[in-house]
Amino acid sequence: MVDSVVSVIETVMGTTWIYPLMGALIFFDCFFPVLPSEVPLNLVGTWYGVQGFPDLRTMFIIAVVAAVTGDNLCYLLSTRLIHFVNRAQPGTSTFRALGWVRRNMKRNAGAAIVIARFIPSARLIMTVLLGAMRYPWPLFFFFDTVGVTIWAFQSLAIGWLGGTLFGGNPAVAIAVSILAAVALGYGLQRGINAFLNWRDVRRGFAATP
Repeated sequence: MVDSVVSVIETVMGTTWIYPLMGALIFFDCFFPVLPSEVPLNLVGTWYGVQGFPDLRTMFIIAVVAAVTGDNLCYLLSTRLIHFVNRAQPGTSTFRALGWVRRNMKRNAGAAIVIARFIPSARLIMTVLLGAMRYPWPLFFFFDTVGVTIWAFQSLAIGWLGGTLFGGNPAVAIAVSILAAVALGYGLQRGINAFLNWRDVRRGFAATP
């Protein structure tokens, strides 16, 4: 079973179709974050570390262009998508992400845009809310591009590192890379929230939803 999965991945990675396929996955992930596009980017980075292809520089450029284009189109369509955000039910991941976005927007919208790129559900909500609020588009474009650039580099780099360290066993390399990316993203989110809460307490006010 594992060998079959690895064989399929190798077939896909070995064709030039991997580039438009990845671009499409990243673009549509901006609107429908069902499968976080970090995962396929990790796979690409891992396979490059194992086999030396696909080309990481080309994939990096495609990832940045696709993500920035998708985020900005989502920003422009925010008035249509805001109804989806407002229907979030308590207890769901979307509702929790909505609370995170609202708290962090009050603190520093620019930093929140960058951080939200690493949280699949939050990045969509952040984009929609800022667009609906008429947050200045040039500022959104700048901070979103910064966040996307760091996000794409990190996703590919973690995969490449796993592929390089465990190149003799592609299945292990893939598993380690994905787990490391998930753990890093979760740790980043928790660490930044803890720091912001600590800073708010030092300033004499607590964050409110």
